[in-house]
Amino acid sequence: MLTVALAVPAAPAAASGGDDATASVPADGAALSAAPTQVELTFSRTPVAARSHLAVVTEDGRRVNRTDTPTAAGRRLVQAVSIQRPGVFTIAYHVEFADGGEAQGSRRFSVGTGAPPPAAPVPAEAAAVSEHQHGVDPVSAVLLVVDGLVVLSAVAMLLRTRRPRHAGPDPSAPPGPPVAHPGPGIRPVP
Repeated sequence: MLTVALAVPAAPAAASGGDDATASVPADGAALSAAPTQVELTFSRTPVAARSHLAVVTEDGRRVNRTDTPTAAGRRLVQAVSIQRPGVFTIAYHVEFADGGEAQGSRRFSVGTGAPPPAAPVPAEAAAVSEHQHGVDPVSAVLLVVDGLVVLSAVAMLLRTRRPRHAGPDPSAPPGPPVAHPGPGIRPVP
């Protein structure tokens, strides 16, 4: 049973990284004259779109995403946006990669202001990234339950006591009368 417990590992912990984005369109700090119809982030690893989140928000926290989930193209994530007014925009993201790792960060750009965006206020970015939720991975949940059952079975087997079988007398029994042993040259009577 212990062999089974070792053979069925728990789900691997995802490696957490910093900002793995290598490029963005619009570029971080860009001052655009016209609004883009999409934003794009390029990463050093392959992202999984279904488990990643890109939020493009205005300074007052209003989302301008046209869809909830970005699309993936190789090492890029693309998010359609609908920007109707000039202003400063933040691309806040939390990305999960095919190798199990994850990264989060942000990029800022401005549209129609004629100036680059100012430094981002941390609370707005944190709120944009933290509003998403992940569900329970069904494979990991099943493996965790199996691991727990295996451990419980192993513990139950270890705690189960069996009385050992002895070939001789019970050492815990009180001593009985002495047994006479024939001496040398004396034959026992059958």
